Amino acid sequence: MNNYKILISKNSGFCMGVKNAFKKSIEIGNMNQNTILLGDIVHNRFAIKQIIESGLIVDENIDSIINNKAIKNVIIRAHGVSPEIEKQLRESKKNIYDLTCPIVKKVQLLTKKLSNENHEIIIFGKLNHPEVIGIQGYASSNFIIISNTSDAENINRNLLNPVLISQTTMNSKEFIQISTILKEIFPHLTIYNTLCNNTIKTQEYAIKLSHEVDLMIVIGDKKSSNTISLYNKVKENIETIFVEDIQDIDIALFKNKNRIGLAGGSSTPDYQIEKIKKFIESLETVT
Repeated sequence: MNNYKILISKNSGFCMGVKNAFKKSIEIGNMNQNTILLGDIVHNRFAIKQIIESGLIVDENIDSIINNKAIKNVIIRAHGVSPEIEKQLRESKKNIYDLTCPIVKKVQLLTKKLSNENHEIIIFGKLNHPEVIGIQGYASSNFIIISNTSDAENINRNLLNPVLISQTTMNSKEFIQISTILKEIFPHLTIYNTLCNNTIKTQEYAIKLSHEVDLMIVIGDKKSSNTISLYNKVKENIETIFVEDIQDIDIALFKNKNRIGLAGGSSTPDYQIEKIKKFIESLETVT
């Protein structure tokens, strides 16, 4: 019986920011009853399921949280929140546990500084992504969100003092493309590369692995921005499939493949990667 050789890309799975937020959320929930997590801890349904099973309540409706007198503790997730939301929580006398990723927090503070200096802030990110919603709150009203090169090409050209920042989990190649387009439109544009280095490293390791295998599988939630970016990067080099769980795997794609590479986004639990690894290892090779 021939089995597949499975190789896991370095840096796969929870990054330090997510790992910290996940671990501390469960610890806080265990210590405190009536605790709410303000939105999904990360974009991964398996991680969220584990959080709920630990006893935490997940709610994204700020009004219902503030008006619920029984709720004493609120956890701010890794994506962060706007200063206005934080202010509302403090005024409601809730105990706040801020588990914003330190890298996201740096982007928030940079945005505040740039806004105070009267810059027009161009944010490369996903319009309704919680991280972007939080960041734009630090930009006052002087911001523009762009999600792709088309948005960059069609931007308002009357900006006087523009700067470019990014959601931390966006695709690095797209960031470079957008930076180039905007620099041509605004020669005086200042560019701040606020991409998460862990996200970039994860992509680099996965691309390196893709040259050593016959097929790549990227594991994570279809709503996860960092995992989508990872998938888009890897599929440029090799046949790649994006899966959340075992049932998403089409074994027919394994035909004449022997070496399978696995890569997980920074919001993908390690146990989910290991689960898929063991499943593939149990299969007989298809020829």
